[in-house]
Order: sequence, then structure tokens, then C-alpha cells
Amino acid sequence: MRLLSFALRVAVRLALAICVLLVMIYGVLYVYFTRVRHIDREVEAAVANRILAYHVHPLNYEQIPSFFREAIISTEDRRFWWDPGIDPVGILRSLYVDIEADGYVEGGSTITQQLVDNTLLSKRKSIVRKLRQAVYAIGIYDTMSKCQTLTDYVNVIYFGHGAYGLYNAAETYFGLPPAALNEGELSLLAGLPNGPSLYDPLVSLKLARSRQWVVLENMVDAGRLSKAEAEAIYHQPLRLKGAPGT
Repeated sequence: MRLLSFALRVAVRLALAICVLLVMIYGVLYVYFTRVRHIDREVEAAVANRILAYHVHPLNYEQIPSFFREAIISTEDRRFWWDPGIDPVGILRSLYVDIEADGYVEGGSTITQQLVDNTLLSKRKSIVRKLRQAVYAIGIYDTMSKCQTLTDYVNVIYFGHGAYGLYNAAETYFGLPPAALNEGELSLLAGLPNGPSLYDPLVSLKLARSRQWVVLENMVDAGRLSKAEAEAIYHQPLRLKGAPGT
């Protein structure tokens, strides 16, 4: 009994020490990114450069259809609105897999981390890069609003066929601006960033539709849609510009 009590006290003290250490680390990062290195300015400059380089028609937050916002968050980062830029559990899990494999295997990235990938980091994959990605994501959380983070992400991610950003993707696949798309079309677009080539609806509509259904199921799981609403959206017409294969 005494041994159990001693072990419990040690565990509690260790947990408290870890919490104190994490708070100290966060405090240091907060000061660094708000006083020394203004990472929000770096991100905005990189986004602006990407918009120019890829001829992106940028959208502001209100111009992004609310259904698309719900779809992309439910699929890519369900805890986006309250996570600190990173998913600690996902990072630990992916780091464990990477170490076991003696290399880079898993992503485990939040929307904020994906924004870091698309603006501040090179494409070379490594565990060190993943750690930098997490630190920078915390910096973005400290210095940028969630609405701005999501807006920047939606404007720079790649949807395939040379289309960067939601507006360009809507024009590329449907010949319409995002505001003119139905929920079925928006849910199809929300599934593309995970694998733009694999899920290209102009190449394989069957795969694109299967990915669309995954997006809708994610929205159901997140409480954003009922199963009946998801099925109704899935059967909405898709006004694709090309004639896709199956």
C-alpha cells in the first residue's frame, strides 16, 4: 500500500513538472513569435507571393461558402477552432511511427500545420522539419486569428489541374465561382487537397465521388449533417466542365 502511495505521489509530481515545463515552453514561444520573430507577417508575405505566382483569385473569409468551411474542417482538422495550432496526440503518434520506421512516414498535420507547409517550409521531409512545422504552427496560433488562418489555407492549397485556392478550383472544375456551387460540388472540392491527382474528378469521377462521400461522412461524424442530409447532398448534380472517365 505504501509503495502504491509513493508511486502515485511520484506520478503526480512528474505530471505537474511536465505541465510546468510545457507552460514555460509555450511562454517562451509566445514571446519569441510576438516580440522577436513576427511569423504572422512572414506567413502573409508568403501567401501574397503564392497568390501572385499561381494567379490565385483570393477570397476573404466571408466569401468562402460556410458549407465548404465546415466540410474542410470536418475532414482536415476537426478540432481546428480550439486546437493550439497542433494536435499533440497526432504529433506524438506520427513521431512514434516515424522513429519506428527510422524516417518520415506520417503527417499528422492540422490545418495550421498545412498552412506552414505551404508557406514557410521546404518540401524536404524529415523529423526535424516536422518539429519545426509544429513550432511554427504554435507561432501562427499566437499571432493570427483562426479566421485568417483558415482563409490563408483555403487560398493557397492545391486542388489539382494547376488550380491553387478554392476560387480557381471552382472555376477549373465547374466553370463557376464558389458562391454559385451547390453543396455536392463544394463537398467534392473539399476532398481534393488530400490527393489532387488521385481524386481528380476530370480523370476518375469514381474515385472523386468516393472521396466526396468520405467528406460527407466526416461532416456527419462531426455533427454538421444528418445522415439523410449527407445522402441528399451526395445525389446533387455535379456540373463538371469536362467529361470524366470512370
